[in-house]
Amino acid sequence: MGIPVEERRSRLKRAPGIRRLLFMSVAFLALFAELAAVALYYFQRHELYYARSRAAAGTIQTPAPTLIKFRISPYFGFMRTPGLPLTSIVDPERQGRLAASTIQPAWETIRTNNYGLLSRHDYPLTPVPGKAFVIGIFGGSVAQWFALQAEQSLIAALKATPEFRKRNILLLNFASGGYKQPQQLLLLNYFLALGQHLDYVVNIDGFNETALAQINLTAGTSPAMPSMQHMAPLANLASLNPNGETSEQLADLTQVKRRLAELGASKGQRLLALSFAIDELRENVLVRRSEKLAQALGTAQRGESLIFLTPTPTPAPANGDGQAFRLWAEASRLMQDTLSARQLRYLHVVQPNQYFSHKAFSGEEAKIALSPDSVYRKYVEIGYPKLLAAIPPLRAAGVHVLDATALFDDESQTIYSDNCCHYNQRGNDKLAKAVASAMLGGAPARERR
Repeated sequence: MGIPVEERRSRLKRAPGIRRLLFMSVAFLALFAELAAVALYYFQRHELYYARSRAAAGTIQTPAPTLIKFRISPYFGFMRTPGLPLTSIVDPERQGRLAASTIQPAWETIRTNNYGLLSRHDYPLTPVPGKAFVIGIFGGSVAQWFALQAEQSLIAALKATPEFRKRNILLLNFASGGYKQPQQLLLLNYFLALGQHLDYVVNIDGFNETALAQINLTAGTSPAMPSMQHMAPLANLASLNPNGETSEQLADLTQVKRRLAELGASKGQRLLALSFAIDELRENVLVRRSEKLAQALGTAQRGESLIFLTPTPTPAPANGDGQAFRLWAEASRLMQDTLSARQLRYLHVVQPNQYFSHKAFSGEEAKIALSPDSVYRKYVEIGYPKLLAAIPPLRAAGVHVLDATALFDDESQTIYSDNCCHYNQRGNDKLAKAVASAMLGGAPARERR
C-alpha cells in the first residue's frame, strides 16, 4: 500500500525544518572545525591565521622538489642541498624543543648556503666585512646548532673582556649534521685553500666519531668514511645495477616529493584555516611516507654503486673501533698543525652527551632525552671513556682541548632537546660560556674523573 495522502503532506511540511536543522548543524560543525584550526595554527606559530605573514606577490616560496635533502660532495662526502630553509630540515615541534623559552629565535629564518651549510653567508666569505674577528665552528649537528643558537651568547661572553670589547666578532658555521672526522679536517683545509679568512677555529665533536663510526663498522664500512646513515641512501641512488624494488621505491619517492612540493606551494593560499590544516595533515602523511621510502633506500647498499665506500678489512680487526679514535685524535692534531702554521688559534671541544652523564634528569627531561632503545646509547657508554683517554696525549701534542663532558652534570633544568645528543637554547648558552672561557684562557670546565 502507498503512503496515505495526509502523511505525505505532513512529511512535506516537516522537510524544510529538517533541512534547516541539518544545514545549521553542518554550519555549526564547520565553524567549530574552523575555530579549532585557527587555534591550532596560533598555538604552533604564535600568530592569527588570517593575519599571517605572506610571501611577496601572494605566493609561497617553496624549494624545488628533491629526492632527498642531501647531495654528494666530491670533497666532504655529502652535503645538504643549497637553499633549503631551516623549516624544511626541522619540524615545528623540534624547533620548539630546541628554542626552549625563546619564542621567536633569530636562527629560524636561516637557509643552507652555497655549500649546504646553515649560514647567513655564502662561502668563502672574502673579504670579511668590517675586518671582523672570524670564528669558524666545525663539527657535526651539535656544533651546527651551537653556531646557530649560541652565537649571541658566545659573542656577548667574549665582548665582556677587554681583549674583545671593541672587536667586531663574526661566527661562521662550517658544521653539518652527520659530519665527523676527517670531514672537519677536510673542510678546514678546503676553505683555507679557497681563501677563507679565519682567526679562531672551534671544533665541537666526539659523539659522531663514537656512535656514527661504530655504525659504519657494523655496516661493514670503514669508520674513516662519512656516516653510512647519510651515505647509504646516496650510494643506493647511484646504484650501477638497481633492482626492481629499488626502482619502484625511487619512483614512489619522486612522486611523493612532487606532491609535497605542490602542497607546499598551494596550502599557504587557502582562505580558511581548516583548509590549511587539512593540507598540512596531508603533508605530514606524505612526509612520513617519504621518510619511510628514504629509510628503505638507505638500509643496505644494494650491489655496486658509482659511490665507493671503503669497506672494513676482512676479517675485521677485533678492536676495529680503535681506528676511529686514532683517526679522531690525529685529525684534531692536523687541524692544530695547520692553524698554528698560520699563527691561528684552535680549540677542540669534546661535547657532552646524556648517555655519559651524572646529570639528574627530571621526569619531563628524561622522556625527551633518554631512550633505552637508542641505537647510540651503547656506543656512547663504551666509547666516551676512550675519548677521554685520548685527551692527555692530545694536550701533550699542543692541542687546546676543552673536556665539556661533565658540563651539565650539576644542571637541574632541562638541557637536552632529543634522545640523541642535541641541546636546547639553555644548554647551548651554557656551553657558549664554557667555550668563551676556554678561548680566553680562563679556568677550565670541571672535568670528569
